[in-house]
Amino acid sequence: MDVLTQPVLVLNATYVPVAIRTVKDAVILLILRKAELIKDEKGLFIRSEKLKLSTPRIILLTDYYKVPKRKHKLSRENIFLRDDHECVYCKRKLPSSKLTLDHVIPKSRWEEIPREKKPKDYHTWENLVTACRDCNTKKGNKLLQELKWEIPENRSTNKRRFPQFSVSTQLVEKFGWADYIRS
Repeated sequence: MDVLTQPVLVLNATYVPVAIRTVKDAVILLILRKAELIKDEKGLFIRSEKLKLSTPRIILLTDYYKVPKRKHKLSRENIFLRDDHECVYCKRKLPSSKLTLDHVIPKSRWEEIPREKKPKDYHTWENLVTACRDCNTKKGNKLLQELKWEIPENRSTNKRRFPQFSVSTQLVEKFGWADYIRS
């Protein structure tokens, strides 16, 4: 991989990760003094006729930039991210391969629920949760109250926080970003 196209973690002035840019972009920000070098790759240099710079891995923006809220696409992996890869029923954290999506109100029961007690649509952020295979099988097409199950208050569907910024574990380990990225 060309050094100039490798990823660099960009931190806001408050040390919050806000982006991943290329080494080339990071070098430009450093030269323009719009960022400071936080971490570099020892022994890997970028050379020009007049400059010799170590390859940046983490940079800090010198000014604070408000990160716009992202509109997230409804998808299996985004539901898992939102729920932190944790079954909302038994609270076990599992890899994606061991998780399923559960419709809190099953399709077969949708019509019997009063309109004011259900989301606008069946396949929505509010009606989908992360569940392990065991819990999803036990739940089947039952409603939570029939099983005497609850989604804990701090995990209720309308109060979950969606991560603003997520990075693969591989990148975090390869480029030494662990001190700045929450897993």
